[in-house]
Amino acid sequence: MTDYETKSLEIAQNTLYVYLGADLIAFLALIAAIVGGFIAFRTLRKIEQQLESAKWNVLLPFEQDMNMRRQYFSDMAQKLIVDPAKYEASYQEAKERYLNSVERLASAILNGQFPETEMKISYREYIISTIREYPDKFVAGTRYPRILKLYEKWLD
Repeated sequence: MTDYETKSLEIAQNTLYVYLGADLIAFLALIAAIVGGFIAFRTLRKIEQQLESAKWNVLLPFEQDMNMRRQYFSDMAQKLIVDPAKYEASYQEAKERYLNSVERLASAILNGQFPETEMKISYREYIISTIREYPDKFVAGTRYPRILKLYEKWLD
Protein backbone atom coordinates (compact mmCIF):
# COMPACT_ATOMS: atom_id res chain seq x y z
CA MET A 1 0.00 0.00 0.00
CA THR A 2 1.21 3.41 -0.86
CA ASP A 3 1.49 6.29 1.51
CA TYR A 4 -1.44 7.96 -0.29
CA GLU A 5 -3.69 4.95 0.18
CA THR A 6 -2.75 4.68 3.87
CA LYS A 7 -3.62 8.33 4.44
CA SER A 8 -6.90 7.92 2.51
CA LEU A 9 -7.86 4.94 4.63
CA GLU A 10 -7.00 6.84 7.79
CA ILE A 11 -9.11 9.81 6.66
CA ALA A 12 -11.98 7.47 5.74
CA GLN A 13 -11.74 5.75 9.14
CA ASN A 14 -11.76 9.12 10.97
CA THR A 15 -14.74 10.23 8.86
CA LEU A 16 -16.53 7.03 9.80
CA TYR A 17 -15.92 7.73 13.51
CA VAL A 18 -17.22 11.28 13.11
CA TYR A 19 -20.37 10.01 11.37
CA LEU A 20 -20.89 7.35 14.04
CA GLY A 21 -20.51 10.03 16.73
CA ALA A 22 -23.00 12.27 14.92
CA ASP A 23 -25.43 9.36 14.59
CA LEU A 24 -25.06 8.59 18.30
CA ILE A 25 -25.74 12.25 19.18
CA ALA A 26 -28.80 12.28 16.88
CA PHE A 27 -30.05 9.04 18.46
CA LEU A 28 -29.64 10.50 21.96
CA ALA A 29 -31.44 13.67 20.83
CA LEU A 30 -34.29 11.52 19.51
CA ILE A 31 -34.54 9.69 22.83
CA ALA A 32 -34.50 13.03 24.68
CA ALA A 33 -37.30 14.32 22.42
CA ILE A 34 -39.37 11.19 23.02
CA VAL A 35 -38.87 11.42 26.79
CA GLY A 36 -39.67 15.16 26.68
CA GLY A 37 -42.82 14.47 24.70
CA PHE A 38 -43.89 11.81 27.18
CA ILE A 39 -43.29 14.17 30.11
CA ALA A 40 -45.21 16.95 28.33
CA PHE A 41 -48.10 14.57 27.62
CA ARG A 42 -48.28 13.47 31.26
CA THR A 43 -48.15 17.09 32.42
CA LEU A 44 -50.98 18.04 30.08
CA ARG A 45 -53.05 15.10 31.33
CA LYS A 46 -52.57 16.26 34.93
CA ILE A 47 -53.51 19.82 33.99
CA GLU A 48 -56.62 18.47 32.28
CA GLN A 49 -57.55 16.54 35.43
CA GLN A 50 -57.03 19.65 37.54
CA LEU A 51 -59.23 21.69 35.22
CA GLU A 52 -61.92 19.03 35.41
CA SER A 53 -61.74 19.17 39.20
CA ALA A 54 -61.81 22.98 39.16
CA LYS A 55 -64.94 22.89 37.02
CA TRP A 56 -66.77 21.12 39.81
CA ASN A 57 -65.41 23.60 42.35
CA VAL A 58 -67.10 26.37 40.38
CA LEU A 59 -70.45 24.65 40.89
CA LEU A 60 -70.28 25.13 44.65
CA PRO A 61 -70.66 28.95 44.54
CA PHE A 62 -73.59 28.54 42.12
CA GLU A 63 -75.30 26.22 44.59
CA GLN A 64 -74.50 28.39 47.58
CA ASP A 65 -75.83 31.49 45.84
CA MET A 66 -79.01 29.72 44.78
CA ASN A 67 -79.57 28.30 48.27
CA MET A 68 -78.92 31.66 49.91
CA ARG A 69 -81.33 33.43 47.57
CA ARG A 70 -83.93 30.70 47.92
CA GLN A 71 -83.69 30.94 51.72
CA TYR A 72 -84.08 34.71 51.60
CA PHE A 73 -87.01 34.28 49.21
CA SER A 74 -88.57 31.77 51.60
CA ASP A 75 -88.10 34.17 54.50
CA MET A 76 -89.80 36.93 52.52
CA ALA A 77 -92.69 34.57 51.70
CA GLN A 78 -93.18 33.94 55.43
CA LYS A 79 -93.12 37.68 56.16
CA LEU A 80 -95.56 38.28 53.30
CA ILE A 81 -98.10 36.06 55.05
CA VAL A 82 -97.83 38.20 58.19
CA ASP A 83 -97.92 41.64 56.52
CA PRO A 84 -98.61 41.57 52.77
CA ALA A 85 -98.58 45.33 52.23
CA LYS A 86 -95.22 45.79 53.90
CA TYR A 87 -93.36 42.88 52.32
CA GLU A 88 -94.83 42.56 48.80
CA ALA A 89 -92.02 44.54 47.14
CA SER A 90 -89.31 42.66 49.04
CA TYR A 91 -90.97 39.37 48.16
CA GLN A 92 -91.05 40.18 44.45
CA GLU A 93 -87.42 41.33 44.54
CA ALA A 94 -86.35 38.16 46.36
CA LYS A 95 -88.20 36.06 43.79
CA GLU A 96 -86.44 37.88 40.92
CA ARG A 97 -83.03 37.42 42.55
CA TYR A 98 -83.67 33.75 43.14
CA LEU A 99 -84.83 33.15 39.56
CA ASN A 100 -81.80 35.08 38.28
CA SER A 101 -79.49 32.70 40.15
CA VAL A 102 -81.30 29.69 38.64
CA GLU A 103 -81.01 31.37 35.22
CA ARG A 104 -77.23 31.67 35.66
CA LEU A 105 -76.99 27.98 36.52
CA ALA A 106 -79.12 27.05 33.49
CA SER A 107 -76.93 29.23 31.29
CA ALA A 108 -73.77 27.55 32.58
CA ILE A 109 -75.26 24.11 31.90
CA LEU A 110 -76.42 25.04 28.40
CA ASN A 111 -73.04 26.60 27.58
CA GLY A 112 -71.31 23.33 28.44
CA GLN A 113 -69.50 24.47 31.57
CA PHE A 114 -70.81 21.38 33.32
CA PRO A 115 -71.55 17.93 31.87
CA GLU A 116 -75.22 18.02 31.00
CA THR A 117 -75.90 14.35 31.72
CA GLU A 118 -74.61 14.64 35.27
CA MET A 119 -76.31 17.96 35.85
CA LYS A 120 -79.59 16.54 34.56
CA ILE A 121 -79.49 13.86 37.25
CA SER A 122 -78.94 16.45 39.98
CA TYR A 123 -81.02 19.39 38.78
CA ARG A 124 -83.80 18.07 36.54
CA GLU A 125 -86.44 18.04 39.28
CA TYR A 126 -85.20 21.37 40.61
CA ILE A 127 -85.67 23.07 37.21
CA ILE A 128 -89.05 21.40 36.67
CA SER A 129 -90.32 22.45 40.10
CA THR A 130 -89.10 26.02 39.54
CA ILE A 131 -91.09 26.26 36.31
CA ARG A 132 -94.17 24.70 37.89
CA GLU A 133 -94.04 26.91 40.99
CA TYR A 134 -93.88 30.14 39.00
CA PRO A 135 -95.65 29.53 35.67
CA ASP A 136 -96.43 33.26 35.33
CA LYS A 137 -92.69 33.95 35.02
CA PHE A 138 -92.23 31.55 32.09
CA VAL A 139 -94.63 32.81 29.45
CA ALA A 140 -93.72 34.16 25.99
CA GLY A 141 -90.99 36.79 26.27
CA THR A 142 -89.82 35.51 29.63
CA ARG A 143 -86.85 37.09 31.36
CA TYR A 144 -85.57 33.57 32.04
CA PRO A 145 -85.23 31.93 28.62
CA ARG A 146 -82.40 29.61 29.62
CA ILE A 147 -84.39 28.04 32.44
CA LEU A 148 -87.24 27.47 30.01
CA LYS A 149 -84.91 26.07 27.34
CA LEU A 150 -83.31 23.68 29.83
CA TYR A 151 -86.76 22.67 31.09
CA GLU A 152 -87.94 21.86 27.57
CA LYS A 153 -84.71 20.01 26.79
CA TRP A 154 -84.90 17.89 29.96
CA LEU A 155 -88.63 17.23 29.79
CA ASP A 156 -88.63 13.59 28.76
